[in-house]
Amino acid sequence: MGVLNYVVISTQALSSIFFIGVTGYFSKLGTKELQMLARINVSVFTPALLFSKISKSLDSEILYDLWFVPILYLVLGSAGLEWTRLGGRALGLTDAFRRLCSVAVYFSNVNTIMIPIIEGIAASPDSRFLLRDKHDTPQKMADRAIAYGMIIGIMNNLLRWSVGVAIMSPSKRPDTSAASNESLSTLSPYSGIDQNARTSCDEQTCLLVGDASQAEPDATVVGNRRGLLARIWNVVKPCLTPPLCAVVAALLVVLAPPAQQALLRQGSYTYCLWKAIETCGQACIPATLLALGAQLAIKRKPGPQSNEGIANAEEYQVSEKEQNKGVMLVVLGRFAVVPACCCGILFAIHGFAPWLVPLLQTDRMLFLTLAIVSATPPAINLLTVAQSLKMYEGESARILSYSYVVGMLVLSVEVSVFLYLASLFGPPHKV
Repeated sequence: MGVLNYVVISTQALSSIFFIGVTGYFSKLGTKELQMLARINVSVFTPALLFSKISKSLDSEILYDLWFVPILYLVLGSAGLEWTRLGGRALGLTDAFRRLCSVAVYFSNVNTIMIPIIEGIAASPDSRFLLRDKHDTPQKMADRAIAYGMIIGIMNNLLRWSVGVAIMSPSKRPDTSAASNESLSTLSPYSGIDQNARTSCDEQTCLLVGDASQAEPDATVVGNRRGLLARIWNVVKPCLTPPLCAVVAALLVVLAPPAQQALLRQGSYTYCLWKAIETCGQACIPATLLALGAQLAIKRKPGPQSNEGIANAEEYQVSEKEQNKGVMLVVLGRFAVVPACCCGILFAIHGFAPWLVPLLQTDRMLFLTLAIVSATPPAINLLTVAQSLKMYEGESARILSYSYVVGMLVLSVEVSVFLYLASLFGPPHKV
């Protein structure tokens, strides 16, 4: 295949993202409409998409073969953090703003960007060289590749609302106990929608711990245990989002082959249930891209949204010049540094230690998927995290705006390069 073929495949794969995003940009959706759309998407569409794709495309054998993907994710994340640390110091960024850039580089948009690109590539007639063997089909190839990317999506969901928030959070607050309770209640993606979440969490904590003044001496140990369980639950609860629960449920199905076979047996009622879930999941990508385009059209003021409870608030005031430096740091990190590290590591494994990852030698889509995920823009949830912490909302929106505008142009070139590099993996076969 020539270079032109790779360019055609990549631009066609990205065209649907561009058209839907532009539609959302000019849709004039307001904040209330976007909040409602986000709630439906996070509660229904995204969990349905994750469950249907993972339960259909993965099996226990492939899941075991993908043991290295979480390790690769952590290595690439560390490389991104080191890039922002060194680059931010060289550019003179403040520590607080550099932490925001670190989160933007570390957490990429796995589902919304990766899935349309993979499906677009699989639909192209010129992509048949990516088929695993003569029995493979474009649909199986796309489903399998999406399932590969979901492994990174699991890591993203686990760490974004814990490590990501911890990195961005202000280092000093006047009342640490109050701040701790507040941060626990704002780690959820619903924080901008349900303002009573913190109150309910605090009430649950009080019910679990009880009134210490009325506790009897022989119940002290029980009360301490309940208090410990309450604190653990308050830490774990924000991470138990519907998408993550759907991923866990799908993995349990995959690890139990009889349950997977029963769920996907055509003609059964369980298959009708699975098909209904898949149908709901098909609405996830269009809804997310529409919301993304509409979010980019909303103008926000830079600076922290609230200085209340934040020590040294002036540290969080970012000039326009510093914002531009931060945008450049994030764009280079997401579209150059991390993808280069990813491709370098995968080629090193392919050339020097092929026995480590046999699947990398037999399925070109594994390399292509991991390379694409490493080059996607920052996760849209960056803005949600900023809103939950009441700081850097304007700066987060600016980073996302430039990253997605530049990303669509850069990705069209990078996907072409990734397609060529993928052709170098795996044994040649006739289709």
